Amino acid sequence: MEQIYPLEESVISRFCGMPVCIVTHDGARHIGVLSHCRGGKLTLNEEPGAQTLAEAEAPKAGKAKGKPKGKASNKTKEKAAQTQAYPYDPYYYNYNPGYYSPFGGAFAIDLALIAFLFLLF
Repeated sequence: MEQIYPLEESVISRFCGMPVCIVTHDGARHIGVLSHCRGGKLTLNEEPGAQTLAEAEAPKAGKAKGKPKGKASNKTKEKAAQTQAYPYDPYYYNYNPGYYSPFGGAFAIDLALIAFLFLLF
């Protein structure tokens, strides 16, 4: 185990694709594969080619919320029933044949919350 220091985006980005351990200021530990470090956030275990967590969390600009202008319709529209199909395998754990992460799902954390970052193996 080797410490990655200083905790700057340019330094951390050199270790993308490698297993790391994050220790936060409150003592919590997070282990995973370093996906990327940009925008003041460090992301672990992100699937290749997937939408980044930062993009998913960002609010969509340009869409106004509220009542539509003009005549409002009091008619209710019928909604389609939502159904969910379960796989036959009782040990199904969100299987994705293209990507396997032994450390769990994607995880993003601000650089300011990190006390130590260690390179594993």
